Amino acid sequence: MTRTGKRTLAASAAALAGVLAVAGTASAQPGPAAVQSGMGTGEILPYPGETGLIWIPDWIGDGGAVTASVNPSQPFTVTVGCQGGGSVQVHVAGLAPADFTVQCPVGATGTGSVEIPARPGRDLLFTVTASDQAIHWGMYATQAD
Repeated sequence: MTRTGKRTLAASAAALAGVLAVAGTASAQPGPAAVQSGMGTGEILPYPGETGLIWIPDWIGDGGAVTASVNPSQPFTVTVGCQGGGSVQVHVAGLAPADFTVQCPVGATGTGSVEIPARPGRDLLFTVTASDQAIHWGMYATQAD
């Protein structure tokens, strides 16, 4: 790995820690009904295998992730699944930004995906905003070799 690649990876890891720290803060709802956002204990989406760049099996409430440079000559796909009623808004920030909404049924998993085209400079930030802080969601980003 080049020195630049190591710096990019280190910067991305630091950003991820910041995003997860923010995502793990308590809900702004007052009183004992407040829900703590954070890692769930299930698996909303299965492990994507070797093509996976990111895998978040189960998160509760708002959250997100970052990825270091991916292969700029290949498109990649972001998939989000959720459960619990309501919906999640997904935003992929970068040179080819994308937004989509996934409906989260009760007792089942709703899914949605978007393909991000091949482009240079693909350090990306993924954010998920839940309509209810009790919604469980999972995400993965995959890219073919």
